[in-house]
Amino acid sequence: MASVVLDTSVLIALFRIDDPHHESAVKATSARNEYSISAITLSEALISPFRINSQSGQKYHQLVSKTLHQIISVDEEIALLGAQIRAENKLSLPDALISATAYTQKAQLWSCDRDLVKSHRGAVLI
Repeated sequence: MASVVLDTSVLIALFRIDDPHHESAVKATSARNEYSISAITLSEALISPFRINSQSGQKYHQLVSKTLHQIISVDEEIALLGAQIRAENKLSLPDALISATAYTQKAQLWSCDRDLVKSHRGAVLI
């Protein structure tokens, strides 16, 4: 069983059947792995549900929490590595922190974002 950190693009694709990456995300995550996300991913993924209303945001949060192995907080180690990744690449800070999360967890990173996959050694494009 592999340890996998999902980027926001994969998490959203899993739960939105109208997402262009939905089928590939569902197929990829059908394998028995330990799927985790960064707290940054959680925050990004909750924006749309909370725009609907607070109840939708809370419901989506509960679904994500039950589905995943772990939600990883951003600590000092992740923050420092994220800053270094951001300084060396043309990634947004959230993407750099998600990348840093995968590195610190010694996990594979899965994303639907080609730029993130290109900048993260060993990442998988979904």
